[in-house]
Amino acid sequence: MISLYDKYFLITFITILITRIWVYIFNKPSPTIKNFRIHHYMYGLFFIVLLFGLSRFYTNIYLLAISTGIFLDEIGFIIIRGKSHEDNYSPKSFMFLLLFILLLFVFRGVIVDYYLSI
Repeated sequence: MISLYDKYFLITFITILITRIWVYIFNKPSPTIKNFRIHHYMYGLFFIVLLFGLSRFYTNIYLLAISTGIFLDEIGFIIIRGKSHEDNYSPKSFMFLLLFILLLFVFRGVIVDYYLSI
């Protein structure tokens, strides 16, 4: 039987893979509002914050995993202060992504337990 921690990690990892493939295939600029470009990591971060805020009343580890995956997909892009589609797929960006996937794997139990306890 697969643990809740492993489900969280696997769903997050699969979300990252799907998002990477989707963004690569459908290379379309994100919307811009008054010179502010919206990236998909912002949606992931918004839902992570929302889910943690609502966790007293409602918890859904699967939505948290999907939101985490959408956010982490661009973590390298954020760290290297990327500007283009090429930056998002640069070796440096991938290295940061792999590092954060490893950290997610190591701390998956801590994250899930904390989310379910607040």
